[in-house]
Amino acid sequence: MQLKRRKRYVWFIEMMLLVKVRYTSGLYISKLVAFSEILNGLWVRNGLQIKGQAMTYIQCNFCNSMVDADLYLLQICATKLQPDVFLKTVIEKFHVQEWMSLSLYHAPQNEYLEGEHDTLMLESCLTFLATLVNVRTNLGLSDPEMSCLEMVTLLCMGDKTHSQLMELMPERCGTTQNRDFESVLAEVAQYRAPNLEASGYMQQGMYGPKPRVWDELFDPLHVLLRAVHRRDFQISMDRFTEYVKQSGKLKNNATPWPPFRYPAPVSPDYDDPRLVLRTRVFHAMIFIILYKAVNGHNISEHVMALAIYLLEMAVVTAELPNKSINPLCQYMGASSIRTIKDMDLAGWYENDNLSENLRTVIPQIILVQEPEPNSSDSEFEWEIQGEATEVTTTLMLNDGSEEGSLEVLALPSVESINDNNDLSTTVNVGSLPALPPASVDFDMAIIPEDGIVAIQHGNVEGDLMPLQRALPPSTEESMALALESPPSPNNMVGEQPALPPVPQRPAVMAGNEIMSTQTMYSRLNTTGATTTDIVPSTSNMHKHCKRREPQVGPQTVKVGESIISLLLKLHSQLSGVPDSYNPDQSVMVDSEASSSTAAPAKESRIGDGPFFISQLLKKIANLDPMCKDTIIESRNKLWPRMQDCEDEQREREHREREERRKRAKERQQKLMAEFANKQKQFMEKAMKTDEAGVSGMDWDQEDDTTKLTRQKEYDCVICNQTTPSSEDKPMGLVVLVQATSVIGHGRKRSDRLILPTSDEDPPIPKGDTHGAHFDHRIDELNRHFDTFSWLLSVNLGWEGGVHVQTCGHHLHLDCLKSYLQSLQSQQRQPSLAVDTGEYFCPLCRQLANSVLPLSPQLGECAAVVRSYQASPAIILSELNNLLKEIQRNPVSSNLAVAMGKAMEDMTSCTYLKYKQKNCSPSHQSLFLFVTSIARTNFEVELVQRGGSLYVPSPNSIPLTPKRDCIVALLHVLAMHAKVLTTWPVHHTWQQLSGIPAEPCAPLALTPHEREVPLLLRDPTALLIQFILLLPLHLDQAYFSSVVKVIYNLLYYQVIVQISCDLLQAERNTILRRGQCGEYEAIHKPSTSSSVSYARVKTHWIERQIQSLCLPFLRVAALLRYHLYEQPLPFVRSRQFEFVKLVYYLELVAEGMDWDNFNSTVALNWQDVDASISVPRLWCDQLLAFVNRSDAARNLIKEQHVSWQIPKLLNLPREYEKIFTYYHERQCRQCHSVPQEISICLLCGAIVCLKQNCCKQMNVCEAVQHSIDCGGGTGIYLVVTSTYIIVIRGRRACPWGSLYLDAFAEEDRDLKRGKPLYLSQDRYRLLEQQWLAHRFDHTKKTWVWHRDSL
Repeated sequence: MQLKRRKRYVWFIEMMLLVKVRYTSGLYISKLVAFSEILNGLWVRNGLQIKGQAMTYIQCNFCNSMVDADLYLLQICATKLQPDVFLKTVIEKFHVQEWMSLSLYHAPQNEYLEGEHDTLMLESCLTFLATLVNVRTNLGLSDPEMSCLEMVTLLCMGDKTHSQLMELMPERCGTTQNRDFESVLAEVAQYRAPNLEASGYMQQGMYGPKPRVWDELFDPLHVLLRAVHRRDFQISMDRFTEYVKQSGKLKNNATPWPPFRYPAPVSPDYDDPRLVLRTRVFHAMIFIILYKAVNGHNISEHVMALAIYLLEMAVVTAELPNKSINPLCQYMGASSIRTIKDMDLAGWYENDNLSENLRTVIPQIILVQEPEPNSSDSEFEWEIQGEATEVTTTLMLNDGSEEGSLEVLALPSVESINDNNDLSTTVNVGSLPALPPASVDFDMAIIPEDGIVAIQHGNVEGDLMPLQRALPPSTEESMALALESPPSPNNMVGEQPALPPVPQRPAVMAGNEIMSTQTMYSRLNTTGATTTDIVPSTSNMHKHCKRREPQVGPQTVKVGESIISLLLKLHSQLSGVPDSYNPDQSVMVDSEASSSTAAPAKESRIGDGPFFISQLLKKIANLDPMCKDTIIESRNKLWPRMQDCEDEQREREHREREERRKRAKERQQKLMAEFANKQKQFMEKAMKTDEAGVSGMDWDQEDDTTKLTRQKEYDCVICNQTTPSSEDKPMGLVVLVQATSVIGHGRKRSDRLILPTSDEDPPIPKGDTHGAHFDHRIDELNRHFDTFSWLLSVNLGWEGGVHVQTCGHHLHLDCLKSYLQSLQSQQRQPSLAVDTGEYFCPLCRQLANSVLPLSPQLGECAAVVRSYQASPAIILSELNNLLKEIQRNPVSSNLAVAMGKAMEDMTSCTYLKYKQKNCSPSHQSLFLFVTSIARTNFEVELVQRGGSLYVPSPNSIPLTPKRDCIVALLHVLAMHAKVLTTWPVHHTWQQLSGIPAEPCAPLALTPHEREVPLLLRDPTALLIQFILLLPLHLDQAYFSSVVKVIYNLLYYQVIVQISCDLLQAERNTILRRGQCGEYEAIHKPSTSSSVSYARVKTHWIERQIQSLCLPFLRVAALLRYHLYEQPLPFVRSRQFEFVKLVYYLELVAEGMDWDNFNSTVALNWQDVDASISVPRLWCDQLLAFVNRSDAARNLIKEQHVSWQIPKLLNLPREYEKIFTYYHERQCRQCHSVPQEISICLLCGAIVCLKQNCCKQMNVCEAVQHSIDCGGGTGIYLVVTSTYIIVIRGRRACPWGSLYLDAFAEEDRDLKRGKPLYLSQDRYRLLEQQWLAHRFDHTKKTWVWHRDSL
């Protein structure tokens, strides 16, 4: 008696624990269901906050105690519950019961599932099941394996920096986060160094997955588990697809399926979660998914992939069939007479044997019938409320106790009933009043959703009779009993009337064949009940019903499929080829499937849908010989004689292909013959035309003719029309005009100045820049010469000059006006000053603030007068006449107005202090400003070319823009230069060329002694003046003549400058070289050692002359290149640059030996007398000034300087040196320690960033220093944050950091405290963007600084 009580107590405790496990599993499933509902958009009314909670649930910082813990508990609960119970709970919680119906229309039970939410929830349900059976986070994975999996997941979602990987790695309780970090990182990741582009995009050092990761380690299910946003999973799949296609592992442009992996082995302390797949409920669920996928129910490939993966996991973990049983004795044929009800997943198959269920053919499905909301009095009407009920015995543990130990349990498990039909149970009839008396023996079966069915012992399943529900719903669920009972008269069981079937509702006729059958239910339809048709409405959510005639029996859907046949059909459907699966052509996997958790050796997980279905069919074939036979039979039944048909079709296609190839070859030969005939006719006609043209030429009459050329046409990027530019409707070039001081930062020394980082370092000199040298020279000229004279002798723009650049796109000026008006009417953009004329190019979206009108003369190559045999004297005389007849009053037109507007934009872009130097506004000062714009742009182009025309290495990043606007700019400048010229320019030309001077005007502008001598004037400035005042479409012969005349002046200026540093003996050597040639002066017989010295000194002097002449030759070459589109010479070495340029500019026309070549051979005079009289005139002017002032020597010595290209300051490698020396340095102006101390990388000055202590006239120090030092451009290193701040005009932006850690990552504001080192690549990129004026184009984070920096 005591033993019996103890057993009852143990049973009670087990039942209570099991109820608690069931309740716990339902609770945690509900949490994951809610998470899926939020992601699928079912909680949109809760706002973004609910989505934030869902993201927090799986975020890396909390996943260990949230989603991972919930999955762990669910895995434990799933292995302790009956699989069918667990799966039914999952299906119910995920609201996919209705989706599991084969009826095309089913009354919605979950009204909040609308649209495609049911499909999304199905995908979430399958994802949950796949994650449940795959994840081993807490079921056996070691810490290194878990770290590897987490890191692979992060890398597959996107390349990450070292710090990002450390921050995003989930923390696990009881482990050190970074213990295996570096070793795992080295194993699975490959480092990609920062890649800097010319566009300015900067990357940090990134880690990406190795190829091995995609092949072996990439787990899409774990990515889904860790993906905060669903797009992260899609990104990982896109990266996987890209790798697969690049590596050639998938051909024919197929889309790969997610490579779901085999789970890792489970710890011996746990059961494999894949046990939940060993149930007929899962088999029926997979059958429905495959059936709908085959029959075109809009099933996504992701859902198919999940279903195939789950079925594969069920196959590899299936229990091996008992081979001792003769296959002929297996149960067969019963399925044809069994009643299979729709949505009754537990009743589709007789047992949980996977092998048998894979082969079982489902002939037809009886659709579930729903009660009518409204019916007549003659109809039966019942309402069954509550949730889907379960049998109490399904609460038993999988590892239950011995047989007979549960004597007090009234309802044994279904498995025990199937295995032992003689088992009888004792039921307390008093507690179940609706049950029949206990004296009758009953067997039990489960009929969910339809109530209690009494079945007589030994009767077939066709005698099912639905009864009224006996048990009320409890807190957990309702209990439903299915008993087998002998039939009673009058259809009464226990004095309770047996219930007739629920009135039938027909399914929608759309793809499934629905029929009515005469079954055992026909004898119950004696009341003549009527049914209704449900017609879906597109206007609202209500049901519209209409009466129809009563049906005799239930409606069914013909299926006639098995899981194997559905897999074969799906394989063919995805392949697009009938009978696509051929097991003989595929490589077989292991001959016998096992239940081990490890994947088959070297089995690839990369493939498309047909690949994975083939793998699954192979495993099914290896599972059981009967399955293999079923596969073969199903193929033969579905595609009979397909092989013979395919052979015939291939042979027919081969014949057709051969015929098409033959016809194509014949057509090709015919076309080639016609083409050859036409080509022959064209050549004959062209030869006749050439002969007629040559015979009709008259060279004597063509000398005085003007060549007519076709006008150049442009494409407007706004109206897309192609038109030429005209005076009335001009076209314009989109340009960005800005101030620049880049040229002014050039220095004589080629090495960089070092930023001081200690008190012992020398300070940075301030007066050795190009800009400072020019300011000093201007002061000297202004002190000794008349203002009007020196204004015409130099160029400005070394500091605060005007630089013009373009994107190369054109537009009509009328279109631009409308475009600007539309921008003004729109909401203002945060970084665009529309009021000042700024706009984005409509095509490329580059910043622009002006437009250069295009003259109709652009593209014309004709000379004013073409003269092939004209002498130099005639050309010089014609040039003198052209300078006399300058057209100072342009014709009023829209083009002239537009050019005036462009000039206003260029004038307003710079600052007043740079426009005028030591003078008041006048025609000469404005003329100087106009010509200096051209000089600035030529000098900037030379800087961008590396300071010379030497061809750089192909590996260097080009700084020159892809498109230039020099010619259009010269036309605008030329018009204004001619208007401003009110003095006789031709007088200067006569003094330079040796043309006899005309009598001077009675009122000269300046006294002769106050004019700047020609030997002190800037030759490049004179060249630009003459080019702008002469017609821009001059013939090249005239252009070359101008260059030759000014080169003569340059040569003598350099000779005078060099002679100032020579002794009298050295000067005599130069004179002898000029009289008798260098060879005789050096090699004539002499016993003195002066011969060797003279040879060396002469060679050094020649190199100096060439070096000082090169700046002028480079600008002249660029002028010829832009005006006449003549390719620049290819200069291989710097030592040949002078030779190449003098030949390119036609200063030397004849070839000569290298030993005889020197700078003297490039001199060109109109006659011998001019070669003596003209230099003597220049020297007389200079001697007059030398005799009058002592400053002449300094002006001569400092006239020509070989300036190096500008460079930023040289920074130390370790950032610690900068931080230690500067973080407490005082500002030189306010003598306080700034909170954000900043260093100017152009001059090394310390400025107070964003401080009011040094503000002057409401302008903070950093902004004012950018104007004084950089012409509106400032580059500052903020010591406290390592960041570079760039100021451009009225804008500022954070550029990035020059200092990176050992993993090439930034450490902004020094938050991580890592040692930082100078990135040479970023340093070069910053310098290149400064030299190329690309800050406005490469940076997109500009803000208005409002003079507050």
